[in-house]
Amino acid sequence: MWKYSQPPRPRKVRGRVESKLASRNGTKPSGDRGCRAEETKMKKLTLVSAGALFLASAFGVFAGDKNTILVDRGLPTANLNNGAGPDRSNVAWADNESSSTPTEYWLPGDSFQIPKPGIYGITSIRVWIVGGSTDGLTLWGGVDGSTIVPISTTYTVTSVSYANGQTYQGGGGSPYPIYQVDFTVNLNLMGGQTFDFFVDGPWASYEGGLYYVNSFLHASNKDLSGSLQQGSDDWFLWLDRSGSGNVVETWNSETGDGTAWMAWGLPGPASAAGWDKPSDANVQVFGHQGIGKGLNK
Repeated sequence: MWKYSQPPRPRKVRGRVESKLASRNGTKPSGDRGCRAEETKMKKLTLVSAGALFLASAFGVFAGDKNTILVDRGLPTANLNNGAGPDRSNVAWADNESSSTPTEYWLPGDSFQIPKPGIYGITSIRVWIVGGSTDGLTLWGGVDGSTIVPISTTYTVTSVSYANGQTYQGGGGSPYPIYQVDFTVNLNLMGGQTFDFFVDGPWASYEGGLYYVNSFLHASNKDLSGSLQQGSDDWFLWLDRSGSGNVVETWNSETGDGTAWMAWGLPGPASAAGWDKPSDANVQVFGHQGIGKGLNK
């Protein structure tokens, strides 16, 4: 019931699995599998009807004639893996539960804004998954403050590496593959409007079934990434999936601040800190200026 990054092997802490975030010399975690929850600016968790999720009417026509990148917060290109020492920029977050069929669990995610004014038809949202299976993925999303719902189960997967040819390295030194996942969507969004997104994936068993994790969503620290990190705000999001509904929780991976620590039943923000720096999920958004050609899902 608490989030972990892909750093060193996790250990039980206060009834939750907490990965060893850093070595004694202060280097950050980054590898094996452990997950950390991070907050995204202290946002109200008010839920409204799904009808408020999306703007724009149905049956419009794209004003543009080509897809273009609307938000660019791609993979980091600098300070990668353990060789970067305390300046490591890359990390990956997932939930860690004691069962493969938990009644309450959290999906890793974040938010983005199209930086230019106007209305846009979004056709694709790209994220990166570290290790694990890419079968049965679902992209959840919604305008910030509205009900979060599944928006796509249609996607393509491409095995990729960083610009320097490396793959993701766990804190213990083990390599993990990086999968670029391009979800097909049909959304209409105003420039400057905040859209929350989350990735749901299959549970994988670790430590002989001692615990289970869902998909590890790739993230990085904006100041050390070396690449354009549009909209990074040092907050990560988690979607609380339970019988009482879907609630967005915020988390700062460095300080533990936000709302996630309360949802996880921890005594304070410091108990939820997961790294020695803040991080944001990497994401790229593609589409056209103008209204899309169908209703948002």
